[in-house]
Amino acid sequence: MTTANTGAAAFYELPLPSGRAPGPGAAAARSPLPEPMLLENVRWFCRLRWAAVGMLGTFGILGLFPNVLEAVGLHASADWPLIAAGALAAGNLGFQGLARAAGGSASPRHARLNLWGQIIFDLVILTGVVHSVGSTATNIPFAYLFHIVLACIFLSRIESLAVTLLACALYTACVTAEVSGLMSLHPLYAADAMRERMADAPWVTLWNLGLALGIWLTVWYLACHLSALVRKRDRELAETNRRLEAALEERSKHMLRTTHELKAPFAAIHATTQVLLDGQCGPLPEEAMVFIRRISTRCRRLATEIQEMVQLANLRSESQGAMTMAALDVAEALRWCLAQVQPLAEERRVQFQTDIRPARLVGVEDHLKMLFSNILGNAVAYSHEGGRVFVRSAPAPGGGAQVEIEDQGIGIPPDKLPHIFDEYYRTDEAVRHNKQSSGLGLAIVRHVAETHGIRIRVESRPGAGTAFRVRLPPAPGGPGARLHEREVHDGLSHDR
Repeated sequence: MTTANTGAAAFYELPLPSGRAPGPGAAAARSPLPEPMLLENVRWFCRLRWAAVGMLGTFGILGLFPNVLEAVGLHASADWPLIAAGALAAGNLGFQGLARAAGGSASPRHARLNLWGQIIFDLVILTGVVHSVGSTATNIPFAYLFHIVLACIFLSRIESLAVTLLACALYTACVTAEVSGLMSLHPLYAADAMRERMADAPWVTLWNLGLALGIWLTVWYLACHLSALVRKRDRELAETNRRLEAALEERSKHMLRTTHELKAPFAAIHATTQVLLDGQCGPLPEEAMVFIRRISTRCRRLATEIQEMVQLANLRSESQGAMTMAALDVAEALRWCLAQVQPLAEERRVQFQTDIRPARLVGVEDHLKMLFSNILGNAVAYSHEGGRVFVRSAPAPGGGAQVEIEDQGIGIPPDKLPHIFDEYYRTDEAVRHNKQSSGLGLAIVRHVAETHGIRIRVESRPGAGTAFRVRLPPAPGGPGARLHEREVHDGLSHDR
């Protein structure tokens, strides 16, 4: 979402959804965490690793000054800390680059592979650090628990067990290699008492190894148990949400049926009032004509509101299934919409100035006509009497079309621009200028735009008018489709 204000002028870009949400319970069934959270955790892993790089780098720098570390009973070594810090930094840059390249289009599979790559990479580096610090003489092996617990939160039960077993295997291999003499021991602690005692009683090494592995497995079980409770709660919430959505859908269907039933009676009443006003039933007293005009005005307003409610309900219903796309010319659709709005324009003495050039694209013709009719109707309704509305259309670079509808009306205050596409929202200025609007017209525009991937930018200056700039996408798979998708993605990234 973008809103900007320069002096008295302002603009607003209607944000488009980055993708349809998965069905209720789908995220809980496929992954412990929803897709956006999974991708955010990839980045969080990287940020956490920078802290480890800082600590290892600091220790390596201190190792360049042996007297400092030996004074506190530690062996000074700058080699392995700096090597480990450098390896972690290089790996971090690689994982961050992969996550940044995927961006908002990253699939759950890519995010999970990135997480798995980071976990395996970290465990291998951590095993080298464990060996260098002291695999059995210190508590450094418990650092494996960080990845075990995180795996329980981010991954499934089986995957977290695989991470735990991998940590166990790496630590066991490290200890075995040290005991068998395949790797030389240079522990962090300078004192020899612990090492001499362990050399005299090998069972102490086995005891420490078994104790560490037992603690890891226990932590894995507890973390998995807690994570399972959380996932169960998530599934319950998802099911509750599904029932709520079903109830809302049923209410919408009931409202749609009711409005359909009301549409015909109001149309009949309005037609009858027109017959009376035209004098086809003979002359009527002026007092009666006043009431008949009020009835006619109310009927026309209610009929318009019912029509908009039906349109919005139909759009929501159709967006759940496949839409019938067809090739069309934006110029023809605009001319049709102009003809529909012309009576209102004549009533308010508003003139259209057009520069409409053909532009071919693929879309749902009825939906695009709804979008343009509502924008044109607003432009006329909120123009001053005797004003002008400019309508322009042309092919867009790379395919598709661009349409501009600009009026010289009352304009929209900058702080209210982000709300104009909300259902039933009307500014105080709009209510004073036009009391007949239902507040659903731009909600229909928003729904059509979201369904078809149409970019809409609104520019307005209070008291000077409003301009809608509409960018319609090219045909799917067409020569300009990739360019438009990249533009939409860049716009969404900027919105966020």
